[in-house]
Amino acid sequence: MALVLVSVFCFQATKASALEAKFEFYYQSIEEVKTINEPIKEDDSLWTKFKKTVKKGTNAVKRLWEKGVTRNIAPGEGEKTWYSEGDKNIAYTVKRTKVTSEAELLSAMGVKSESELNDGQKALLAVFRKSKSQAIADEAKIGYIPTVKVLLSDTTGFDDKSKYPNVTKDFWPYSSGLAINMSSNNYNYPGGDKDAESTLVHEYAHCLDATFKEFKNPYGLDGSHYGNEITGKRAAFVEAWAEYNEMIASEDEAKAILKRSESLCEESKTEAGSYTWNIKQEDCTADQLMRSEAHLAKLLYRLTMETDNGKEKVYKAFTSTRLNVFRDMSTLVKKFIKQNPGDTEVVCKIVDEVFLGKMTDEEFLDYVGKNDVTKAYVENRGKNTEDENAELELDSSTTEVTTSNEKINVENSSGNPFSDD
Repeated sequence: MALVLVSVFCFQATKASALEAKFEFYYQSIEEVKTINEPIKEDDSLWTKFKKTVKKGTNAVKRLWEKGVTRNIAPGEGEKTWYSEGDKNIAYTVKRTKVTSEAELLSAMGVKSESELNDGQKALLAVFRKSKSQAIADEAKIGYIPTVKVLLSDTTGFDDKSKYPNVTKDFWPYSSGLAINMSSNNYNYPGGDKDAESTLVHEYAHCLDATFKEFKNPYGLDGSHYGNEITGKRAAFVEAWAEYNEMIASEDEAKAILKRSESLCEESKTEAGSYTWNIKQEDCTADQLMRSEAHLAKLLYRLTMETDNGKEKVYKAFTSTRLNVFRDMSTLVKKFIKQNPGDTEVVCKIVDEVFLGKMTDEEFLDYVGKNDVTKAYVENRGKNTEDENAELELDSSTTEVTTSNEKINVENSSGNPFSDD
């Protein structure tokens, strides 16, 4: 449902003027965890089994509607039900309040001052403030959704994983294209507010994108991904776009993502959750690098940093290919070259270096498109072997960057290609 609505907005707004960032914030706190389905027992009567089966089916429909429509279109206020993804037999009663100011948000949290908040709650407040930042305003210039709903989910009191094992996954931050969910659970540590701010930039970038990820296992069998994972080409593009926006908004994020591209991971094609870790980029094939979100984010970042008015050019190429809902990074690169022919040689150099010169000449021309300049570049490939990536990538020897493997859960059970972290 969210997919259809996002697509409609995209087609209607293709030629529309730039939007201002407009958010509709809802603060919600968990009131209780409730059992909604009872297990069917062998000694149940046929009538009891029938009732339990009907109830389970009814709840499945309610879950689909709540996740696909209610959260995205009409969150509403008061007591609401939030269905679990980790355990289909439970749901949460949440108390939801619309907030339009910091004072209203603090009041909804039941405090008078910011000093009374825990780290996770401070992160939710930071998200509210970040929505008014220049980084968000810049993204909004290419937006097409009139108003994005933002759910600020406060899981305080339900963060004990031994008691509530599904809370982290059930309230994991994501964007559906029309709405964003942010959870205190994920940022309840010192400095979590800064990470939450970057996540908002990331998730809002997904609200600008109408690309369909692969319909079958875009992120692999486990349905979630790491920031340095090798995934599907379109899924990698979708994530790279969001990470790129983090990079241009934060130098620290740029350093972290550039560093992340040095060591990748890939999930088994046959066993969900089984990964090959610490794959050096030098040991990857061209195909693997072209499916690495970290490398694609690096590519966009270098286009921005190494061409005049690069950010504007990247944004223009992105918006002018938005109706191609099955696009990947090659689609954007070709459009970038077509719109900026004077930058063709620079673009070729960046693409070649990001993918470590591993593409065949045929793969390379397929990726950047064929014209006199790209063909001439291919004829001279390999003559200059010096790697110039270091000119852009900030010296990692003087900068500490944390690159721990942090799992990114993706809301993708419905097949909605916009659902993401």
